[in-house]
Amino acid sequence: AGAVDERPGMLVKVSYGFSGTVDYLIFLSFELFILFYYTQVLGLSGFLAGIAILISMIFDAVSDPLVGSWSDGLRSRFGRRHSLMLASVVPLALAFYALFSPPAGLSETALFAWLTVSGVCMRLALTLFSAPASALAAELSPHKGDRAELGIYRQVVSALAQMLLIYVAFSIFFKATPEFANGQENAAAYSPFALAVLVGIVACIAIVFLGTYRRTRVLESRLAEGATPPFSFSRAFASWWEVLVRLRNFRAIFFGLLFASTMGSCYRSLNLHLGTYMWTLTPEQISFWQQLFLIGMFSMAIGTRLIINRVEPKHAYLCGYCMLLFGYGLPSALTVLGVLPPAGAPGLAVALYAFNALAGAGAGLLMVCSLVMFSETTDEYQFLTTVSRTGLIFGLVTFGNKAASGLGKLLSGWSLDLLDFPSPVTADAMTPELLNSLALTVVGVVFVLGSIGLAFLMTYHLPRERHAEILAGIRRTA
Repeated sequence: AGAVDERPGMLVKVSYGFSGTVDYLIFLSFELFILFYYTQVLGLSGFLAGIAILISMIFDAVSDPLVGSWSDGLRSRFGRRHSLMLASVVPLALAFYALFSPPAGLSETALFAWLTVSGVCMRLALTLFSAPASALAAELSPHKGDRAELGIYRQVVSALAQMLLIYVAFSIFFKATPEFANGQENAAAYSPFALAVLVGIVACIAIVFLGTYRRTRVLESRLAEGATPPFSFSRAFASWWEVLVRLRNFRAIFFGLLFASTMGSCYRSLNLHLGTYMWTLTPEQISFWQQLFLIGMFSMAIGTRLIINRVEPKHAYLCGYCMLLFGYGLPSALTVLGVLPPAGAPGLAVALYAFNALAGAGAGLLMVCSLVMFSETTDEYQFLTTVSRTGLIFGLVTFGNKAASGLGKLLSGWSLDLLDFPSPVTADAMTPELLNSLALTVVGVVFVLGSIGLAFLMTYHLPRERHAEILAGIRRTA
């Protein structure tokens, strides 16, 4: 069987929820701070920073399906998934700290090398955890409701952790001081910030490991010998091609998310530039602005459980996608058009809060529904081939997301260079023309890439009746 028949208990679901926290604490630290830190604080050119990040994300992206495929057939003392998760802890901690702690006085070339090497090491270590942990979502239960709940717990716990991270970041590490009115420009704050994040990451890995270990070992004891072929590079690459060619539904959400995630990565990388320089938000306002995205995501993720058994996941997903698109793109567009209040006006912050809450609600729908949809494509693959490739398929999902993250960083860093965005920033450098160009860049990226992603996602078609037939077929051949 591809999953344990008994329903998972609350402890298992909550413990699994912390798997997303590991990814998202690193994701948020990387997405929100790393480009700003290396370009605006350390003085690395935007293009070089984007190239370094893209290189690290390519390594990460390629390693995800490889590690996922490896974990499908791994036989080890602590189990095929949990052995790799445990092995990730030490290298992940060392590389993450190094990423935010480059030695002082490095030349631009050396700074580029430091960002590249520490980024690659951190991403490879994260893959050892995230690829096998992602595969657990489809294996802990075959039921749509349980899978939705696993996604909800993952998003809820992640949202709470990210809210805490943002609050701590801007209230403690990047708060305004007499020397730095914009606390995120203080280079000395980044190493202590990285240590604080690492404490949370290690604690979350321990919770996931201990909370899901027993149930996963029961599953693995029921797998027939040879049910999943042993890992080999040639077989892994052949399986990637087979999945992309054979599964139309997987292609739809894979390429849809590739474009959508590139759009989102570019937007998030320029978030601090928009908030700090175009809208002149204070560190406290930036903190609340970012937290409202997570509150929206948290609320919608919980609400999704109430509808997931009543509507097709695709329909809810597309609704969330449009909410995210408008929440990301409209603030910059309306600023250029002069519709939003001017920078510094009280009404501006309120409007930005509302748009970010809308985007967060859309993200909550997307993340829960995508977990269900990707899990159902793993069932479809097993039904068509009689082979379980959960780790491989979820590895390909993270491959697309991380490749998109790197492309988004490259696009945003390149955009800063093309705009000749100053570093360090001076008051007279922030001209209306420069800020409008920054806003138009964001609008173009969001709506062009977002629309391409939407076109791909529209082709997904796996209705609940067909999925019920697939599950019945898997049970007959188990």
